[in-house]
Amino acid sequence: MIFNKNNNGSEELRALTGNYYLNNEFALIKTDIDLATEDLIKIIGQPVFDKAQKAYDESTAGLTELVERVQLPIALLATLKMSQKNDISHEDSGRKNKIDSNSEKLPWEWQLKRDDEIHMDYYYRAVDRLISYLDSKTYDEWKDSDYKKSLETLFIRNAEKFDQYFPIDRSGRLFVILCPFVREAQRLYIKPALGTDYATLLAGKDLTAAHTELLEYIYPPIPLLAMSLAIRRLPLSIIPAGVVRNYVSGSQTMNGSNPASVSEVRSLSTWLMDDALELIDRMKREHNGTPVEFSMFPANDENKKYMQI
Repeated sequence: MIFNKNNNGSEELRALTGNYYLNNEFALIKTDIDLATEDLIKIIGQPVFDKAQKAYDESTAGLTELVERVQLPIALLATLKMSQKNDISHEDSGRKNKIDSNSEKLPWEWQLKRDDEIHMDYYYRAVDRLISYLDSKTYDEWKDSDYKKSLETLFIRNAEKFDQYFPIDRSGRLFVILCPFVREAQRLYIKPALGTDYATLLAGKDLTAAHTELLEYIYPPIPLLAMSLAIRRLPLSIIPAGVVRNYVSGSQTMNGSNPASVSEVRSLSTWLMDDALELIDRMKREHNGTPVEFSMFPANDENKKYMQI
């Protein structure tokens, strides 16, 4: 465990989160820390965490920042989960809600929900901050990780590039999650369209001027395809609220802060797929030397009760 080396786990959590009570018994949050650690390892990999753990245990000079950046997301997620469990006490006689009616008030459900969102947003930002830090260093444990090696098989290789075509707040954490969908999008839609040129374009070496121009047609549909696949298959809880909600709920409406509904998610997925397929068609025309035609009028369907002008 990357906490409580000198039996000062509560002090460490307090310093990192700013809201953990020092008089809390550290043993009660140990399981939450273990679970939060496992979640982080899924993102950064076991070798990187082991490096931070060893540096923490041995107080290695020069790696203090790495330790703190690994500790922060674990602390944020663990304390949130502990708080959620303690909203209601669990006793032999059943679950109870204990409150001092003279000096305390039970928060409304919307307040608890909003507080959860704020803490999860901090957690996501802490993970993004850690990934940015790792990208800026030359640690072999990160550079030689399966994740970093897998990026060589992608056209879109970082969150910043992905964000140019679909906004994800430049989230490194979310990009790690989306990489399998980026790879699937390439395999299903890009590779068949490019044929023998696929390997050359992916390698990015000794490219002709035509190849370089073609890449500008290849990049845009990939993030749209990846997001279309991801939002259908992933729990929305692991995607930052704004990424989906800002697209499907008007911020000026009463429901602007509500989670996206199933129908809204499906609609967004369909819109993204339709846009991506149109971009792929343009990519094919550019690749095959066929002029890209732009329609002056929207394509309306006479069987539908609405039209675009």
